[in-house]
Amino acid sequence: MKKINMIGPVRLPALIKKQIAHFKLYLFRLPKGDYYVLEKGQITGKAWPLARIHSACNTAQLFHSQRCDCHAQLEMAMQKIQRARQGLIIYVVNHEGRGVGAFNHLRVYQKQDEGLDTIASYLALGLPVDARDYSEIKDIFKWFKLSKIRLLTNNPKKIAAVENMRIKIKREPLITKLHKYNKSQIEFRIKKLGHLIP
Repeated sequence: MKKINMIGPVRLPALIKKQIAHFKLYLFRLPKGDYYVLEKGQITGKAWPLARIHSACNTAQLFHSQRCDCHAQLEMAMQKIQRARQGLIIYVVNHEGRGVGAFNHLRVYQKQDEGLDTIASYLALGLPVDARDYSEIKDIFKWFKLSKIRLLTNNPKKIAAVENMRIKIKREPLITKLHKYNKSQIEFRIKKLGHLIP
């Protein structure tokens, strides 16, 4: 396996729903970007640990925007892993705005405020609807010697990306609350991107 530039683990006591959950935090620096990794327990070489690949979303995770469920999904994944006492979250820093970056993410929001849906907003700006690249995550799974995981996702594209890494998957849904602020975003994912949300 190629040499990986990595820092960690360091202790991370995280506040989740008014309780402290203890994780180990790593930072993997790979050619295409940085990846934070949260580990609960000792998962190296384990079969079927919970795992989540989570895209950065500054508006949700820094400012608690309710326009999407990114913050809620991350918190729910951390809760599930805390309860299971083992698991992994890979947080992809350069996935902001489905991979188009923070500046373009807000440009997309502007178009949505003008009345366009999510796909139309990206296309109106000449942007790819989803530019996220999952290829380097294979190196992180290899580092932890994982070949069978329970993937926390509703996204069929993410499932296909991990299956292409020759990793066996059992999908675990990650269903968050629907409300008036995120309703259009979640309905768009179901109807136009085929997300597996009941």
